[in-house]
Amino acid sequence: MSSRQYTDEQLSAAAAAFAAGDVTYHEGTKVNLPPAPESEPMVPLGIRVPPALAQRIRVAADQAGVPYSQLVREWIELGLTEMAGDLTVSVAVLRRAIAHAAQSGHAA
Repeated sequence: MSSRQYTDEQLSAAAAAFAAGDVTYHEGTKVNLPPAPESEPMVPLGIRVPPALAQRIRVAADQAGVPYSQLVREWIELGLTEMAGDLTVSVAVLRRAIAHAAQSGHAA
């Protein structure tokens, strides 16, 4: 995803070209769409961890290909699910937990 900034003049010119029908596009062109918005608002939760643990979390998130905050949320969800004896957890969270366990050598 590009972080390029456009000037007001560029945006106005693009809007005018689109309105005039001067813009062409091809439906088969690959584009990188922004991520879908969260389904519910997020509440910030501050926690303090030792630097070594923070680094391990960031490495695990990089390996999983997700932001570290998402990975921590998933771990919290898994932990709470386990504590409650609840068997309901998203398949994505479960798959990521299995993949992480396999990568870190903690798979049974």
